[in-house]
Amino acid sequence: MAEELLTSPSASNRAVTVRENRQSLGPLLEAIVQVGPGAAPVVSLRGELDLAGADAFADLVLTVILSHGPDVVIDAAGLAFCDARGLGALVRCANEARRTGGRLTLARPSHRLRRLMRVVDLDRLLYVASVPEPR
Repeated sequence: MAEELLTSPSASNRAVTVRENRQSLGPLLEAIVQVGPGAAPVVSLRGELDLAGADAFADLVLTVILSHGPDVVIDAAGLAFCDARGLGALVRCANEARRTGGRLTLARPSHRLRRLMRVVDLDRLLYVASVPEPR
């Protein structure tokens, strides 16, 4: 687990500090957690959210919810594959966010993941949003 501070200019030309934490959650899954002031933390996924990494992913997101508040964004743009165990982990995280008064937002899921969520009727449980590409 590597944590670094990133400084980037904000819209008002003041420097904004963002904490970034990279973690390997399984043989084929990496997560990058970005926490900035005044915004929901973003967990960006790269790889496959499946049996091998689903529990570690859920544990990470639950820790983020407890540490940084009930709202969290999962950036799924780098997610190449998601199986039933991965969907279960997303549901577990969404339920915990809701229980603590927040919301889990799934951002930029692939067409394939959106379709899978529709087939199993999870598109009604998880809030899905399209957000601009991170810089």
